[in-house]
Amino acid sequence: ADRTVTVVEAVDRLLGRAVAPVVASHVRQRLEATGVRILTGTSIARIEGENGHVVAAITSAGERLPARMVVVGVGAVPNVELAQAAGLSIANGIRVDHQMRTSVPEILAIGDAASYRHWFTGGDVRLESVQNATDQARLAARTITGHADSYSAVPWFWSDIGDMKLQMVGLTAGGDSHVVLGDLPDNKFSIYHYAGDRLLGIESVNRPGDHMLGRKMLGAGFSPTPQTIAAGPEGLKAALAAFQNMELAKAGA
Repeated sequence: ADRTVTVVEAVDRLLGRAVAPVVASHVRQRLEATGVRILTGTSIARIEGENGHVVAAITSAGERLPARMVVVGVGAVPNVELAQAAGLSIANGIRVDHQMRTSVPEILAIGDAASYRHWFTGGDVRLESVQNATDQARLAARTITGHADSYSAVPWFWSDIGDMKLQMVGLTAGGDSHVVLGDLPDNKFSIYHYAGDRLLGIESVNRPGDHMLGRKMLGAGFSPTPQTIAAGPEGLKAALAAFQNMELAKAGA
C-alpha cells in the first residue's frame, strides 16, 4: 500500500518469451489499471545508493526513478563448464537424447541446463520450468534402472500476476492462428494456438479448467476444430472422449 511500482522491460513488450502478444497486452492493461507504470524498450543504466541503501534507478533514457527496492530479473544461462570439461556435447545447454543421456551415455543431464529435440515441436528446446525438471528426473531414474522410455511429457507453465492466474500448456512458437474462448474484459479467457489445423498450445487467464483439459488434449494428440472450441468445455470434453475411444478402437483393430 502507498507504494508505486515501475516495471522496466528491455524489449518492446512484456512476457516476450512466454506468451503471445494478445496475452501480454492484456497483462499490461490489467497492471496499468492498478497503477503500475510499465516502460518497455528501456533498460536500467545504473542504480544509485546512499548509506548502503538504494535510492534510485536511472533508465537508459536518462529518467531517474526514485526507489526503495529494486528487483532485478535478468534471466539465466546454463552452467555447462563441468559438462564441457567432461567432453559432453554442448548446444544451448547440455545436449541429451529422449532418455536424458548425454553424448557420453553413462552421464545423464536434466532440467534447466538440458537441451534436446522436443517430441512435440520437432525443434531443439531448453525449458526452464519445475514441471520439465521433475518429469525429466523421473525419466532419468527409469533410464538408470534399465527402462527404455522416451521423454514425452507435455510442457506446462504458470504464473500469478496481480489478479491473473496465467497458465500455459504446450509450445506455441510457430503458430499461425488462434481462437479465443471466454472474455478478455472479464479477465477470464483462453487462447488456443494453431499451426494449420494442429493445436500447439493454450494460454489461459483465470480459466484453470481450460488449462487442465488442454493438458489432456495435447497429451492425447487431439486437436479440436475452432468450432468445437466455440462449443465450450463440455463440447471439448465430449470431443476428446470420442477421439480417445476412436484411438482405442484403432489400437485394438
